[in-house]
Amino acid sequence: MEFKNDLDVVAGVASRAVLHAKYHDLDGKVKDILGTGAGNGLDLDGFRKDFIPLSTDNHPSTGVDYYAGSLADGEITGRYLLYQRNESINESPTIAKTVKLLRDVGAKFNMGGDGATFLLHLQKTVMTSGTKGDVSDIELNYDVNNAVKEGYFTTTTVYPIYIKSADLATTGELDIPINGIGEGLQDGENFLAPHLKVKFNGDGTMTFISITGYDNDGNTAGATGANYDVVVDVIATFSTQNSVSQLPETVNLFSGSASNDVTLSGLSDYYENVMDGIEIHFDNYLYSDPTKTSLRTPASPAVSGYRIRIPKKYLIDGYIYNVSSIASSKLDSSATLNSHLDVTQWSSSYAMWKPSNVSYYYGYRGAVTPTIKISKSSITNNLKFSIQICNNMNGKYVWTSNPAWYWLITKVTPYKD
Repeated sequence: MEFKNDLDVVAGVASRAVLHAKYHDLDGKVKDILGTGAGNGLDLDGFRKDFIPLSTDNHPSTGVDYYAGSLADGEITGRYLLYQRNESINESPTIAKTVKLLRDVGAKFNMGGDGATFLLHLQKTVMTSGTKGDVSDIELNYDVNNAVKEGYFTTTTVYPIYIKSADLATTGELDIPINGIGEGLQDGENFLAPHLKVKFNGDGTMTFISITGYDNDGNTAGATGANYDVVVDVIATFSTQNSVSQLPETVNLFSGSASNDVTLSGLSDYYENVMDGIEIHFDNYLYSDPTKTSLRTPASPAVSGYRIRIPKKYLIDGYIYNVSSIASSKLDSSATLNSHLDVTQWSSSYAMWKPSNVSYYYGYRGAVTPTIKISKSSITNNLKFSIQICNNMNGKYVWTSNPAWYWLITKVTPYKD
């Protein structure tokens, strides 16, 4: 029997140890995975990044769009606003629209990170025996299991949509079907997925158009069901990175009292570490100036401790989050003006309105600029409201107005759905 000393054993093991590996990336190029550290472990970060765009069983391919990573885990970064739809303009999504992008992305989309991401919704048109009816908006529900969700259009197309720079650089028309079960109308008896056609024109513009889909009973004399068109809400750049640790909901990104620019702390560069988004808490009062030293009035008894949530998909540098519908539903809009002003905060300039025979009321008269603008590590609070004050002097009503009442932010935190 042959005996080996310790050095022979070590040499034998070392000769068989895996110190590097090779693989082919998506372009067919050979890449090395080298040994690293004291234990000669293999660093797979490069391998992982090369294959993030590959479809998997959980994220099936649907053409030019691809799964670029997890937004929730912070694998999506570098999101700058390129286009945001003007919600006040009613346009048909079936007419081609060319938009000027807000940033220079290069003639080959080579200055826009890994590509462009799209936020969408569908425009639903009810069809009854071939006649068009009500038109409404419906949000997408991305679900690889393709299960119907009430009030949503379920799609197996990866959403948000991610299109690679290389595909955009071709300046050819790209086709993105919104596959899936949709609303599950008519048990899918006669279903066609709506499509979005996208073309980057190489001159700083992008053109897109919806191809109408439908889910109906297939009656050739006049179908009953619904038509669906794709509406582009947002286009932004994006890049991919390794996942990042997520902040807990107990972390305060801001605490105090602020209008206008609100600087947030503890954030990663592009909000990658805020779980599912940010929750913004508001003061219980509206103030006639942002310093809280003058007139104030309750926002509404129903909104004590009021807050809104901005989902992570909208936390894009430059995006303007419209909260007019939220604000108008939460502030007192009663025609009877049933809420009193809080006179404890009145300044001397309002002394003329203090006699005991004067009634003080406020009424919500529409938001002036009800938006939250997203920026890198900060948000801009533009929640200002026009409120009219009623002076009842001996039965005669006199109205005055202050067009800029401020609703102040008191706290910002991450949140988890």
